[in-house]
Amino acid sequence: MPTMFRTICTIAITFLAAMSGVVLAETSATGPVTFFEFTFPEEIAGAQRVSIRDYESGTPGLGYSAGYRQPNLTGTVYIYDAGKRSIPDDPQAPLVKAELEQSQREIFGLQERGAYSKVERKGSFTIEDAHGRTRFICTAFAYVANDGRPVDSFACLGVAKSKFLKFRISIGRHDGSQVEAKGFVGAWIDRLWPPS
Repeated sequence: MPTMFRTICTIAITFLAAMSGVVLAETSATGPVTFFEFTFPEEIAGAQRVSIRDYESGTPGLGYSAGYRQPNLTGTVYIYDAGKRSIPDDPQAPLVKAELEQSQREIFGLQERGAYSKVERKGSFTIEDAHGRTRFICTAFAYVANDGRPVDSFACLGVAKSKFLKFRISIGRHDGSQVEAKGFVGAWIDRLWPPS
C-alpha cells in the first residue's frame, strides 16, 4: 500500500508539472540542502526526505520542493516566491490567502484530471508557533485515491525567509490525521521560529 501511495503522489506531481510546462530537475543530494536560505533536512519529525526538486531553473518563481515520508504520511514542502518581489510576513495577508486559494484550486484540478476522485473540502485551521503567533493557514480535504483508498489531505501556507512556504500533506484517512499533519508542520515551525 505505501508503495502505491508514493507512486500516485509522484505521478500527480509530475502530471501537474507537465500540464503547467514546468521543467523538473530532481536531485539525489544527501545531507541538508539549502535554497533561498531555507534548509531541507534529511529527516524531520521522523519523516525521511525522499526527493528534492528544482522548479526554479526551468520556471523562475516556482522555487524548490522536498518530499518527505513517514509510514502513514507523505509531505511535500515547497519554498518559492511566485515572482513576487515582496511577500508580507503574515499568513493572514491577502496575498498569502490568495496563494492558499490557488493551492486549493490545484487540488480540485487533480480531481478534474482523474488523479483523485470525490475531493471534498473539509474545513480550515491555523497552526501557531510556541509564542501563539499564527504561522500557517491550512485547508483540510478528503479524497479517494485511484486504488480506492480514502485519504486525508492538507494544504498549509505561510511565509519564511521572505518566500511562500507551502506544505501538501497526505495521510491515510483516520481520526487523528489532522493532529499528525499539525505535528509535521509544527516540527518545521520549531526549526524556523524556536520556542525559546
